[in-house]
Amino acid sequence: MECISISYKTAKVKERCPFSFSGEEAVRFLDVLMAQPFVSQCVFLSTCNRTEIYVQGEPNSFARLEELLAGYAGMDVEKMRGFVRRYQGKRAVRHLFFVTCGMDSMVVGEDEILGQVRKAYVRSSEAGYLGYELHTVFQAALACAKKIKTKTQLSKASVSVATLAANEVFHLQAFPKTVLLIGSSGQIGGIVLKNLLGKKDVRVIATTRTHQGLYQDGSGRVQNVPYQDRYAYLEEADAVISATSSPHYTITANLARQAVRTQKSRLYLDLAVPADIDEGVAGLMGATRMGLDYFAKLARQNNLRRQQAVLDAGEILEQEADALAKTLLFHGAQDRLGEWKNRYGTYPLEKLLYKLRDELDSEAFGAVLEALDRP
Repeated sequence: MECISISYKTAKVKERCPFSFSGEEAVRFLDVLMAQPFVSQCVFLSTCNRTEIYVQGEPNSFARLEELLAGYAGMDVEKMRGFVRRYQGKRAVRHLFFVTCGMDSMVVGEDEILGQVRKAYVRSSEAGYLGYELHTVFQAALACAKKIKTKTQLSKASVSVATLAANEVFHLQAFPKTVLLIGSSGQIGGIVLKNLLGKKDVRVIATTRTHQGLYQDGSGRVQNVPYQDRYAYLEEADAVISATSSPHYTITANLARQAVRTQKSRLYLDLAVPADIDEGVAGLMGATRMGLDYFAKLARQNNLRRQQAVLDAGEILEQEADALAKTLLFHGAQDRLGEWKNRYGTYPLEKLLYKLRDELDSEAFGAVLEALDRP
């Protein structure tokens, strides 16, 4: 298995923007990948914080994968290679495990990535783009993530970017707080909304670009409004949070300036890639704009407080990844079992052990001896 990855670790928000594909774009690119003669299986993962291609096929296909991705995104491939990471074999498997378990996330242990990986896996599976290898690897990664969430404190103390965004609203001094939430039916927007409603003093004005999935909680604190009327509610908002997959700004500085009459402090939180809120908004009187790069700094502080949970999760991850490696090795050897039986069926055990001693390193040879010593 091979993987190329662009993530928040290697590229800033503006650099990641061309590679943030909508669901339909991801499906089309997946079809492009499978049309390549050097690809036999593939999974394509695209989120706000990462874009990754996992393939099974001809070895050392990195350059061709990068050319495909750069061409589809409309970026110069040499520029893109400045922030691409490459993984192969065991390193690719281990990377997938880290990603799926939330240990490679901006906020370590966050829950959203598990659902995003599962969705990418199911998309490829339903399209018939998976074989034994990627099916097995992705199923093992998903199972490992569930095990870590059950057996460690990593998810029990889970904090996501959406949670950090809601906390910024809670830090505002003015009460009651009115929040204009754009994109409330999306996954991140939905988590933001849930966190906001965890505080009884917060009122939410919610809108979506698709006019679907409007939120009702029975508390009377959520007001659903048409997307085209969103600027009409800026005046009463203390904070604006936008988390959509829109290719265009949901809030522009010029229209915000026209909509706002009173110069009170307003917080604009942009959780989207590409950006939802025009950076020029920060120049408006009393306005503060925060994007994903800001939340990356908060996430690093949060991650430091959870180091023991990370160590516990890492131990489970390594065990599960090693078990998977043995499963794949055994599967790969199935078609050679008959040949080995014919070759070594009458081989003296002592002679076979000498052969293994000469071929294996000390750690592997010791493991063989320990296994033979067990009843």
